[in-house]
Amino acid sequence: MKKLTRGLLTILLLAFMVQAKADNKPQIKIASGTITVVAEGKEIVQIDSICFNFIKPDRMKVISKDQDAVKLLLEFDDVMGRSTPTTEDKEVELIIETKGSTVHFMAEPKWTNSFCIYLKDLGGHYFGLRETLFPDNLKSPDLRGNTYDVELKAEHSRYYENCASVFSAFYFNSLGYASFVDTYSYGRYELAINGRSKIYHTTKKLDWYIFTGSAKEIYKSYYEIIGKPKYVPEWACGPIAWRDDHKQGAKQIIEDAEKFSELEIPLTGMFVDRPYSNGANAWSKMDFNAKFANPEQWIKELNDKYDLEFMTWIAPATWGDKDFPGRLAGGFGYFDLTNPKAVEEWTKRMTQNQYVYGVKGHKMDRADEYFPVAEGWHDKTSMAARYNKYGYLYSKITDQMLNKHWGDDNFNFARAAFHRAQPHLSAVWGGDVRTSWEGMASNLANAMRCSFMGFPNWGTDVGGYFGKGMIPENLFMRWLQFGAYTGFYEIKIDGAGGAAPDRAPWNCSEELQKEFKRICEVRMQMMPYIYSYLNNAHKNGALMKPLAMVYPKDEQTYSIWSEYLFGDAFLVAPILTVKNSRNVYLPEGEWISMLDGKTYKGKQHISVTAEMNEIPVFIRMGSIYVQGNTTIGNQKLWREDNEQLDVYFYPQRNEEFHLIEDKQDKVLKGSKTDNEIILEIPEMKHNGTINVFSKVKPKKVTVNGKRVRYKYNVERMFIQIAYKKNNTYEFQITL
Repeated sequence: MKKLTRGLLTILLLAFMVQAKADNKPQIKIASGTITVVAEGKEIVQIDSICFNFIKPDRMKVISKDQDAVKLLLEFDDVMGRSTPTTEDKEVELIIETKGSTVHFMAEPKWTNSFCIYLKDLGGHYFGLRETLFPDNLKSPDLRGNTYDVELKAEHSRYYENCASVFSAFYFNSLGYASFVDTYSYGRYELAINGRSKIYHTTKKLDWYIFTGSAKEIYKSYYEIIGKPKYVPEWACGPIAWRDDHKQGAKQIIEDAEKFSELEIPLTGMFVDRPYSNGANAWSKMDFNAKFANPEQWIKELNDKYDLEFMTWIAPATWGDKDFPGRLAGGFGYFDLTNPKAVEEWTKRMTQNQYVYGVKGHKMDRADEYFPVAEGWHDKTSMAARYNKYGYLYSKITDQMLNKHWGDDNFNFARAAFHRAQPHLSAVWGGDVRTSWEGMASNLANAMRCSFMGFPNWGTDVGGYFGKGMIPENLFMRWLQFGAYTGFYEIKIDGAGGAAPDRAPWNCSEELQKEFKRICEVRMQMMPYIYSYLNNAHKNGALMKPLAMVYPKDEQTYSIWSEYLFGDAFLVAPILTVKNSRNVYLPEGEWISMLDGKTYKGKQHISVTAEMNEIPVFIRMGSIYVQGNTTIGNQKLWREDNEQLDVYFYPQRNEEFHLIEDKQDKVLKGSKTDNEIILEIPEMKHNGTINVFSKVKPKKVTVNGKRVRYKYNVERMFIQIAYKKNNTYEFQITL
């Protein structure tokens, strides 16, 4: 075969297209040496070349093609051997498959160690890849014009959030697609620099997905590949309190539960951070030390008297304690999580020392710092994959330990995580954030990046981690409000290392106590909504949705980090400075302010003022949601058992809400025409009230075909009708 000079080669290829069976199925065009993905008639990805070992192929030939797949042969001339000066010709077989709205690229040549994908810059904006505010504490989620490493390493003091360590080889693009490289190996992404983007990973296996469609379609396709996100129990959706250091041991945990209850501040759980165990770093024995003696008694008291679930801090290391098999070298003494002996011993200790006493979950710390990457692993994982794979294994094995004892009634949350952890990880939290206004604001920016990466549940250390215990009360109030509209609501009541004086509400003013109580009550009302969204994440994506994710065609959303959609019904814009006002961007549609009830047209910026007991929240027209206090927690000590679930419908066209009750998916459906509103309600296990937004009083309301009485709330513009549990309903409203 005649050699062709690289750079002057002629592409021996006729243009063709893999035709789509359905309108939403992407098409693959190959012409003049480029591969283009077309969705809905628009070019969204153009691949100029796919290189292996940084070598561009000299020729690309079609081996076979049909409507679902094409097989290409990439030919390389005069490739230099790794340990010899001689050269030889090489080949790579590349398969491109289309299934539904997903395009899958596959190749695994034995002679390579890495691949690069060069993409033409088509003007799209990029989001995802890493939680850290890289570069330069940049809060904007828009990654365009920068280079990013995808490797799970802690950033201790470089950024405001500190150790926000979630990474993924997944990015979302405003052109209507997402890219996912299914590997744990190190990656580097150069995004829209000098007219092109580059995806690089240190692995011979190319396993690359392009997901197309709406945001919900994209994340649904993604979870079909990596697995359904982990189930979140109801109790983990409420307020959860903790300290960095319970200096008085178990006695202080019980006293905190008692004092929260005396103030009638609702909680559903608590957890203990290190130190609480015996051994090196107050942890290596993984038991309860003398300050926390008799855990079977005080954990049972939390469960029985206060109806609170309990969790503990863990780490996959022994800090030099050699009494543990399968440890890696280094001062931390990390476990080799591929070593069956290490996993067996860890499971044994956690079960015998914690689970049998009632521990139902874990704060998963570390795994992202001082990691001995050069130390060999039991399963021979390559060095290039160790940082990232360890974060995944940490989640997977912790999940397995908990599930073995508790089934799915458990909760684990980590600061360090990598893709494919989602089926094994209940939530991530935004690292050891600084106790300041800037720290809180930065942590919200972290949340937006996590959502783009497909981590559906995120929480912040409410009140901050690094800093004093007692903080300005206006900062604490605003953080409590912001935290109530996150997936995981964990509230820290002391300073770093237990620094005093602490910020437990009973040490604060009556004004703060009042707001603490009010916002926790709001959270309790939101629990059915939050629980339903988190456990439908495989269909809906993240609970906290960045505006650019939902409105990718709106260029004004690309740099927005300080507001987000909470599910589909709410736009939340927390107050993040000492001022009681802020600018809010409302995307397309109609929005109703929960502060004053005013209706606003979308695609505009507005100025909003919120008093200290208020947070700017807007309801999206065209949404259905539920509210109701259906999970008790410590409220059973003062609240009568009058559980109810209220339904709210803001009609626009055709809407749905998927309510999860007893793990069953129950669909509420609504529709609207010019003169009629219909709402269909399935059987639900609580009584409640239907609230339908209407600016005019209806002429007639029927329920299951029978005319009924109703209330019309003029102030809130609600048509209100009571409903009874365990019945199905069709509400028909004539306007």
